[in-house]
Amino acid sequence: MKLTLKDFEGPLDLLLHLVKSKKMDIYNIDIALITKEYLAFIENNDLSIDAYSEYLVMAGELIHLKSKLLLNKEEEVESDYEYNTPDELSARLIEYEKIKTLALDFKDLEAKRSEVFTKLPSYEEYKEHRPITNSDLTLNDLTDAFAAFLKRSKLAEPLNTHITKKEFSVEERSLEIKKMLKEKKGRVKFFELFEELTKPYVIITFLSVLNMAKNKEIKITQKNNFGDIYVEWPSNNKEK
Repeated sequence: MKLTLKDFEGPLDLLLHLVKSKKMDIYNIDIALITKEYLAFIENNDLSIDAYSEYLVMAGELIHLKSKLLLNKEEEVESDYEYNTPDELSARLIEYEKIKTLALDFKDLEAKRSEVFTKLPSYEEYKEHRPITNSDLTLNDLTDAFAAFLKRSKLAEPLNTHITKKEFSVEERSLEIKKMLKEKKGRVKFFELFEELTKPYVIITFLSVLNMAKNKEIKITQKNNFGDIYVEWPSNNKEK
């Protein structure tokens, strides 16, 4: 099958494909070879100037990296380029691959949930629900609540893997969540964390919450079934 630029969601998607197709170690990319392959690929595709713009920006980044390596020059001054070392490029590709994989997982989850029909609980049924003994939610509980949130927010359609110009990382979003917790006196509703409803932002926020919970930086609680879910500092947190 012949691939064209239309088969990719952007320059990072194309670059990741080329790295894998050449069986390169993503932690040790051959910049000279990948630049040659990337330029050859975009030169052999006929797209509008607007469609080419994002790909040409990445081409400039690759050429910049290649020239630095050929000259063996360490750039100490502030640079206008996003990637100044091969490691920075590798880190961005790894982050992109994680987001792409998660997006596909959410797409599968949405497809499975669309096949399930559930009866909404009546008031009488709701009264019978007793408080959850263990206030710490399981991953399944949180995933179900999150899927319902996506549906309410009209984001439940299959997620695409397009990365917007403003990109986020788990580390950056985790810092923002910690700042929000400090401002809210250590406790905030889970769904209030999703201040933007763009898909990349929603995914990164959900990943950040899971990562922080795993590292015991936060606690996720729900007093009653169907009640609000909260993110809060754990009792031993020093940042409160």
